[in-house]
Amino acid sequence: MKIELWVIFQIVVDFILVVLILWLLKNMKFRLQQDISKDTSEKVMEMIEPLLTQANHTATTFGKQLKEKNHLINKLNEKLDSRIISLNLLLNRTESLLGKGNENSESQSIDVYDQQESIIQMYVAGKSPSEIAKTLSLPKGEVALVLDLKKKLLNIL
Repeated sequence: MKIELWVIFQIVVDFILVVLILWLLKNMKFRLQQDISKDTSEKVMEMIEPLLTQANHTATTFGKQLKEKNHLINKLNEKLDSRIISLNLLLNRTESLLGKGNENSESQSIDVYDQQESIIQMYVAGKSPSEIAKTLSLPKGEVALVLDLKKKLLNIL
């Protein structure tokens, strides 16, 4: 009976050893897969990181250039509006002087920019466009044009 007990004990020990070896192999396989996936993800991150940095730099540069272009467009638009106002003032003044038959146009003419400033100052002071037109001897349409363009210019900025 002693031998049978030793044989049973040996079979149990062998069974436990086999189960233990299988469990260790499975555990090692799982850890190996984790290590491989971790290494792969780190390599992918190392490859993507410079691309993201470069994309961020490009986006920043593009944003700065857009702001500069927008500022330049606003300046050009302001200058263009100012020239349009000047040309319209000159045209209206010329039509007004030709319509009246006034030969003293050189002595009565005011610099166009001074007219614009006068119109704007009087409007800010609270005078109506018709009062401004009477005071400066300008057509009402001309005064309205200057005020409209000035309001438009202020809305753009």
